[in-house]
Amino acid sequence: MRYPRKKLGGRFAGLVVLAALCATFLFAQGPRVPQETEWKVDYAAARREIVGFESLLSKAIAPTFVSSPFGLVQKPKGVYLPGYGLTFTLLINVHRVVVDTPFGQIKRGDISPELKKKVVEEIKEQLIRTMLENAPGLSQVRKAESISVVAFIEDMNFPDEPNQNKTIVLSVLKRDSDGSPGKDRQRMKILEY
Repeated sequence: MRYPRKKLGGRFAGLVVLAALCATFLFAQGPRVPQETEWKVDYAAARREIVGFESLLSKAIAPTFVSSPFGLVQKPKGVYLPGYGLTFTLLINVHRVVVDTPFGQIKRGDISPELKKKVVEEIKEQLIRTMLENAPGLSQVRKAESISVVAFIEDMNFPDEPNQNKTIVLSVLKRDSDGSPGKDRQRMKILEY
């Protein structure tokens, strides 16, 4: 079957225009390069890093509880939140005047508000130091993600006394934690309420 030249030329021109449009779209996108949004997290490696960081946090604050009447109620526990980063939580009781034991209640002495404040500040400084020294080694956290520690300070007083519970939130972006504690501390967000 023979096509007239006029129809054949029109079809050919249509194919050329279609090919040119496709080529324009393909080349306009440019070469594919991996973006940070395409970051793949190895959750097994992230879990190992979380467990290691939990251990570092526990070791950092453990000396505070050796000879003091305060207690670490919940060891540090961490989680990776995609798009946010790593978050660790821990619970500390700073009012352990009366301790229940199988042999009855033991009174450990009165704890002054100044001593409580001093211990809370020591714990906060130890957590900050541990975060700043060890955050650069967390390889599964993207530069734009955060590393956060939330410390719940429980000051459960007796029924007739007011409770003075406190929450301390320490957070730093991975890109801001390059291992130099002086600069990093200025970039760290510290929230207490």
